[in-house]
Amino acid sequence: MQRKSLETILYSTVGVAAMALILIAINVIGSAVRERLDLTKEKAYTLSDGTRAILAELDTPVKIRFYCTQKAGTSPQAVYLKNYAREVADLLTEYKRAAKGKIILEKYDPEPDSDAEDSARLDGLEGVPMPSGDQFYLGLAVSLLDSKEVLPFLDPNQERLLEYNISRAISRVVKPEKPVVGVMSALPVFGMQSNPMMAQMGQRGQAPWAFITELQNDYTVKHVEMTTDKIDDDIKVLVVIHPKDITDAAQYAIDQFVLRGGKLIAFLDASSLVDSQQQNPMMGRMPGGGSSLDKLLTAWGVKFDN
Repeated sequence: MQRKSLETILYSTVGVAAMALILIAINVIGSAVRERLDLTKEKAYTLSDGTRAILAELDTPVKIRFYCTQKAGTSPQAVYLKNYAREVADLLTEYKRAAKGKIILEKYDPEPDSDAEDSARLDGLEGVPMPSGDQFYLGLAVSLLDSKEVLPFLDPNQERLLEYNISRAISRVVKPEKPVVGVMSALPVFGMQSNPMMAQMGQRGQAPWAFITELQNDYTVKHVEMTTDKIDDDIKVLVVIHPKDITDAAQYAIDQFVLRGGKLIAFLDASSLVDSQQQNPMMGRMPGGGSSLDKLLTAWGVKFDN
């Protein structure tokens, strides 16, 4: 009986000690590896290859000031924002780890009438009014030397764009000058001005397409004519959209652009619905016709069934 009791005590003591050692080992290994499991379906908090490429090119530390109100009551809105703020903080920690010392992360709690609140306002952050009457701050500022980009409020409804917006802010402060992108198209992607007769009738011209506006946020966008015989040297990427009736000279210019290291994105369409919609309504709707880079595709060994 005494022997059984002794074995029970011994095994219990050894078991507890073993469990303690296992927990210590896990903590030690975890702190050394410093990796966090991302169990979200979309891998929302695993940095993309594009972000890691941006961070790998950093040669000067970039500072991120993260502002988040800690004391905001227990209203549903406050709890919702605080939960999302923890997710943002986790993602910023991933940025810091991946940058290997090139990201300096500072966290501030902008309480009313505090230095942190003054700093938030100087950085251009916008607080959200809460039921208590206080402001809830949830935003960040990315800075490098004299360059600064601000995300004034991190909207939980735009969670899928969170990494993109942070990485874009980092990229902008690292390279303030905008790369040049050329756009060539038979479609009015840059918009159209209304003719004088239509203007007198109150009809406005067409605005630039949404993707042009988005490109202009991050790049210098140049309009390249369909009849060009040379792609400007400062253009790094050429986007060709529905090159209907493109000239042979323009195709040769594109070939020379690619040969000297330029990047080409070509959208070809065997029968363009958008092109047919651009036609004169008085003449009826006719098929838009196809577009191709016939000579280039043949030279490059690419088949396109039109």
